[in-house]
Amino acid sequence: MISWTDTVGRMAKPAVIFGASRQGRVVLEILRAQGCWEVRGFLDDDRSRWGTVLDGVAVLGGMDWLQERSDRELSAVVAIGNNEARVRIGGRIRALGIELLNAVHPAAVVEAGVTMGSGNVIGPGAVVVTGTCLEDDVIVNTGATIDHDCRLETGAQIAPGVHTAGCVRVGRLAFIGLGAVLGPGVTIGEGTIVGAGAVVLDDLPPRVLAYGTPARVIRQITEPPDWRRILGGR
Repeated sequence: MISWTDTVGRMAKPAVIFGASRQGRVVLEILRAQGCWEVRGFLDDDRSRWGTVLDGVAVLGGMDWLQERSDRELSAVVAIGNNEARVRIGGRIRALGIELLNAVHPAAVVEAGVTMGSGNVIGPGAVVVTGTCLEDDVIVNTGATIDHDCRLETGAQIAPGVHTAGCVRVGRLAFIGLGAVLGPGVTIGEGTIVGAGAVVLDDLPPRVLAYGTPARVIRQITEPPDWRRILGGR
């Protein structure tokens, strides 16, 4: 882990975005807003997208395109809403020796003392307060606030408008839905999904669906989540 302030102002490398979809467009706008990334193109393992253009940027190919590159000065960011897929693809890219960058919108506030790994995405209007740690492949979406001394484990995703108190822990691959509120010191278990608008005042175990005010466990998650429905709202 490195301090966020240690990364500010470094000379950026050329970059590609893995994920030619809606999330990819969001990440493209973040990199454009930063003003220091040369986005070479999108990558996607969906062959039907190859050769198309998304928001003025070409889709160059898939993982094979990266594997064939001898230029390891290229950086990448994974723009996939599916938590498991994002972490899996991020691991494959790291294994190729390619750096995963942190895409942080300049309209976000990331205070001194925040530490983060790599492959993280922080959207406009988000606030991340000192003492907080983001591991790898974490998404903090538009307007979310993460208070002091929280920990967001690898692959966690925070939806727009979520607010956490201090000392909250969000487990690996967990998803916190739109506008949810997490009370001070609560722990969200690995792979747990918190529904939109929930108010979480007590710890939640791993791999459950919870929602309500206050939030309660609705059921165990025994199968892979339907990410299309979770992220699409239907």
